[in-house]
Amino acid sequence: MNKTVVAASLALIVSACASVPESDRQSSAGKLGVVQVGAQQNAELVFCKSEHCPQRTPKRLPPPPQVVSVPQPVVAVKEEPKQVHFKVHFRWGWSRLDADGRKEAEAVVASGLLKDAKHIEVAGRTDPTGPRKFNEKLAVRRAETVKAVLVMAGIPADRIAAVAQTPCCDGSLAASKAAMRELRRTDIEITVTTK
Repeated sequence: MNKTVVAASLALIVSACASVPESDRQSSAGKLGVVQVGAQQNAELVFCKSEHCPQRTPKRLPPPPQVVSVPQPVVAVKEEPKQVHFKVHFRWGWSRLDADGRKEAEAVVASGLLKDAKHIEVAGRTDPTGPRKFNEKLAVRRAETVKAVLVMAGIPADRIAAVAQTPCCDGSLAASKAAMRELRRTDIEITVTTK
């Protein structure tokens, strides 16, 4: 007989014998059978008559390999600073805060953004009425007034730049009162770092 045919026949007999339950094997007394004894590397096939066959060894799969979890390194994500803007308005010709301007300045302090601020720019502005030189000085005084409020709230003065907006007095002389009031202000730009 050819070796391939013998190997195939043996494999067929082994699989058939291994799949027959113990109760069925014992009822077919006197027949030739093949039983696997042992497992994995120690497994052997035993030829025997069914009434004398040893107890078939149960087949067990090897335990699955343990997966070791390797912690991944934490990569710090650098977040870009964000810009936040506030406005504090003044009366015509004034560089001190009235009640409305004080409320606006207090809202800046209450926002909580100042403690995380990397840089704060306070830029004073005026409306277009009056001489330019006077308006430029008024714009700086308005910026310094708001800076003083922020310093009193505990922000280090070296983080606050008080300047006149360039140009300090833009807008039209024909603008409405509301538009003029909007021009009389100090813009506060806060650069907030999140980390």
